[in-house]
Amino acid sequence: MFLASVLKSFVKRTRHAGAPEAAYAEGIHRAIAMHESGDLSGAVETLRGILSQRPDHGYAHYLTGVWLAQAGRYAQGLPHLQRAGSLMGRDADVQLALGNVYGATGDRSAAEACYRAAIALAPRASAGYHNLGLLLKAAGDHAEALPYLERACDLPPHMEDAWRQRVMSLVALERYRDAIATARTALEREPGSAVLWSCLGYARQSDHDPRAALECYEHALALGAADHELWTRIAMVYQEQGRMEEAVAAYEKAIALKPDDVLARFHLALARLSMRRYEHGWDEYDLRLVSADTTVRIDAQRAWRGEPLAGRSIVVMQEQGLGDQIMFASCFGEIIQSASRCVITCAPRLEALFQRSFPGATVLAPAANSSVTVAGIDYQVAAGTLPRYLRKSAADFPQHRGYLHADPARVAYWKERLAALGPGLKVGISWRGGTHKTRAPLRTLPLSEWAPIFGTAGVRFVSLQYGDVDQDLSAPVDIAHWPEAIDDYDETAALLCALDLVVSVCTAVIHLAGALGRPVWVMAPLSPEWRYAIAGDKMDWYPSSRMFRQREFGDWPPVVASVARELQAIADGHRARER
Repeated sequence: MFLASVLKSFVKRTRHAGAPEAAYAEGIHRAIAMHESGDLSGAVETLRGILSQRPDHGYAHYLTGVWLAQAGRYAQGLPHLQRAGSLMGRDADVQLALGNVYGATGDRSAAEACYRAAIALAPRASAGYHNLGLLLKAAGDHAEALPYLERACDLPPHMEDAWRQRVMSLVALERYRDAIATARTALEREPGSAVLWSCLGYARQSDHDPRAALECYEHALALGAADHELWTRIAMVYQEQGRMEEAVAAYEKAIALKPDDVLARFHLALARLSMRRYEHGWDEYDLRLVSADTTVRIDAQRAWRGEPLAGRSIVVMQEQGLGDQIMFASCFGEIIQSASRCVITCAPRLEALFQRSFPGATVLAPAANSSVTVAGIDYQVAAGTLPRYLRKSAADFPQHRGYLHADPARVAYWKERLAALGPGLKVGISWRGGTHKTRAPLRTLPLSEWAPIFGTAGVRFVSLQYGDVDQDLSAPVDIAHWPEAIDDYDETAALLCALDLVVSVCTAVIHLAGALGRPVWVMAPLSPEWRYAIAGDKMDWYPSSRMFRQREFGDWPPVVASVARELQAIADGHRARER
């Protein structure tokens, strides 16, 4: 993003740094005309002819350096810009161009020094602030970048990209309302900008308002925007609205425009997996492993690609969150049975549970941000890659009764604790999960909206919610909460096995309950994460699951009413048996 933006700025300023000396004006203008006609070689050769006669011609050095940099020939262009800097050091445009090349070649400190010099030389011009803000933003310093981007928006010349980058930084800082307000202000100045309409759409989308986001994207399309990035975002909005076929078509448009667009291809894979089109989704799902955020590093020479494992050894590497690790563990039994030796890595919170559940494997739990090296291993595989070879269709998912096993002694202990609550069905509940970026607003159901469920006669409720719940549980609802059972995942597993039922929004506890073979009811948003699929009354991963789905975006009351009705029926049967 930084490289693309700064190279655009080269083009706009090639005529503004200094002025050609009269003696060489004709040659300079001829070089500029050649460059504008697309003859880079001729333009550069003309400038080199000038420099052969006048080696200290700063403007010729400047143009040569800029044009070579535009062509990606940084090593050739940089010396010319450095020479221009020594000859025309008081020219802000020269400092900007030099900073652009330093930034494009990864020398951040040198680029920053040049941009700050440009700001000092031209404090009332937007370019220096814009480029410095862009540099800081590209390094992830959004809070530090924001004041410079704000200043760039206030100064001439007007830079559409400064407004766009400002909105992006606000989104990265999770200041969604500010991002929306900023995009609106920019559009008041330039209502015909497709880029800014797309930008407002992105802010709306990040704030989980897909309908408003789509309206903005449609404005951008009407104004002529149709790049791969816009179609990818439109596809994501369709997906969030449950319009899966339209989402797939939009992803395909994005990929047609940019076949190597990893983001579009990966999200298309997620859409297909959500639609249970496993055979078309798993291959591209492996694109997650090229993300800068992944901690999994597979040796290409030892990567397992579905080969027979008889007489061979394999290490299965943990990835993603606890829920994902639990879900992919449904494939471990087949790998352990096939291989002569299997090593499994997992999060420390899962170590005891996995060791008990998979005695035929060696289970290791490395500390956070550390790696495990296992000697004498034939193959490596990321846990999330196993389904690519073992779950090619819905029919390949086993009808298991649980592949994880809690400690029997702890299960007995929790049954006693639950019995002390009094008679009635014992139901564990969880009401929020994830962060804003992982769609927490869509998968969170405040306890205040659980009233119909809490009104079920003959039920004792138990909190399975992680994190700070004191304020949530201050409401006049009788919910047992035992932090010691939440902080230790092995204890959580034992508690789940002692409960009669789990009712939860989309959180990791769903996966744990399903993996233990316990009855679990899932209250899902209109378009949940791919793991829950877009339709169906069960999760393929967990035969003991039951889905209660939204029919309209954000509409929880019908879901709650359905759960309350079904729960009452079960509670009545339970009370009858207790009598």
